[in-house]
Amino acid sequence: MHTETMTLNFDPAPARKRLGSALDAPSDAARMRDLLALRDQPVADAFVMLTAPLASEAFEQTEMMAGRIDAGLLDRLRSTLRRLRALWWAFEPLLDEKEARIVRKRLKRLADIAGEPHEIGAACDLLDRARKDCAWLDPVVRTLRQERRDASAASCVTIRKAHVDVLLRRALADARRRLEARDEDRTLMEFARQRVSLADDLLSKHELRAARSKRVDAKTLRSIEEAATKLQCLLELFAPVLERGHAHTMTHPGDAQAALGKLNDVLASEAAVRRVAPALGDKHALDEAVRWLDKQKRGASRAALKRLRSLTDR
Repeated sequence: MHTETMTLNFDPAPARKRLGSALDAPSDAARMRDLLALRDQPVADAFVMLTAPLASEAFEQTEMMAGRIDAGLLDRLRSTLRRLRALWWAFEPLLDEKEARIVRKRLKRLADIAGEPHEIGAACDLLDRARKDCAWLDPVVRTLRQERRDASAASCVTIRKAHVDVLLRRALADARRRLEARDEDRTLMEFARQRVSLADDLLSKHELRAARSKRVDAKTLRSIEEAATKLQCLLELFAPVLERGHAHTMTHPGDAQAALGKLNDVLASEAAVRRVAPALGDKHALDEAVRWLDKQKRGASRAALKRLRSLTDR
C-alpha cells in the first residue's frame, strides 16, 4: 500500500484570505484527473485523496461565516458535509465501523444545522406561490422570512462554535491510521463499483418498501431521500473510475428525488410553519396554513406513491 501518498494537507490559514467564488470546490477537473490516475491504485490511498479536499472546503466555508450571514454559503456547506458523510459510509468497511458511524452522525448533525434555513426557504417559496390565491397566508410568509434570517444567523454561529476543523482533522487522522494498518489489495475501481452497487440496492429496497405501503409518511420519505442523496454523492465522487453500463444507477437517485420532491417541500413547509407558530400571533392564519398544507400533503403523498410504484415496476 502506498502510504507515502496519504497526507492530510488542509491548511486553515489560506481560508481566511479567500472570498466569494474561492469557496467553490477546488477544480473538479483536477480531482477527476487524480481519480483516473488512482483508479488502479490501492483503495486506501484514494480515501485521503478524496476526503482531504472536501475537508478543506468545509473548513474554508466555516471560516467564511465569521462576521457574516450567508444562506447560500450554508447551503454549500451542507452539500460538502453530505459528500463527506457519503464517503465515510462508502469506506466504512475499511475503517473502525463504530468510529465511522460516530463521524457520520456528527456530519449529519452539522449538515442538518446548515440546512435549516434552506428548509424554511422551501416553505417560503411554496406558501408564497399559494398566497396569490390565499391572501390570508401573508402573515405566515412574512414570519417565515424573518425566521429564515434568524435561522441563518443561528446556524452560522452554531457551526462556527462546532470546531469543524478539529472534527475533520481527528476523523481523517484516525481513518488514516486504520487504513495503514490494513492489508487491502482492492483497487479503487473495484471498491467503488461494489459500494455504488450496494447504495443502489439500498435505495431500491427503501423504494420497494414505500411502494407496498398505503402512504408515504415523513419517516419513509427521509429514508428514501437519505439513500438517494448517498447514492448521488457516490456517483459524483466515483464517476471517473466507474465503468460504463451504469445508466440505471446514474439516473436512479434523480428519479427518486423527482418522485418525492413535492412531498418533501410540503412536509418541510409544514414543519417550518409549526416551528414559527409561537412567533406568528395570528391563530387564524396559522390554522388556515396548516389546513392548506395538510391538503397538499395528502395529494403529494398519493402522487409520490404512484410515482414510486412506477419506478419499482421497471
